[in-house]
Amino acid sequence: MSVAAVACPKCGHPNGSQTGNIAANSLTTPSGFPSTATNATPKMEFGVAVKTLFKKYADFKGRARRSEFWFAYLFAVIVALPLSILDSVAHGPNEFGFFTFVQLAWSLAILIPFLALSSRRLHDTNTSFGYFWLILIPLVGTILLIVKWAEDSTPGPNRFGESPKDL
Repeated sequence: MSVAAVACPKCGHPNGSQTGNIAANSLTTPSGFPSTATNATPKMEFGVAVKTLFKKYADFKGRARRSEFWFAYLFAVIVALPLSILDSVAHGPNEFGFFTFVQLAWSLAILIPFLALSSRRLHDTNTSFGYFWLILIPLVGTILLIVKWAEDSTPGPNRFGESPKDL
């Protein structure tokens, strides 16, 4: 019998060299190779992330997955970019007009939810919200914050709660 074989092809008796690996890894395929399947829930979709952004408007507790954060960020940019373009086309660079007001209203409307989402995203990497204020350091602070937002989740529960991947 081959060393790579899980069991004897004739009688089905397990190969002694593979049994310890199979017992240690409960996520195996019938061929004995580890499965890529995990217990993690799939990433959050764009629409669900936007709904969650406004549903958890001022919820600074808990954790948020990377997909939730980046889809919500993308949504904010998708709304803000056309408003900014319309404002610059409709008015001069130093004029206050209707689109300037709409752009300002959008920025204020999204401020608290984005701060809350940033807090939850930092919590997911086992970092407190105080880390967010590094953004006040020109360039370096912004880069450090983006790196932290892009980091993978802390596996399992951490001091901020259960992992959203496991829920």
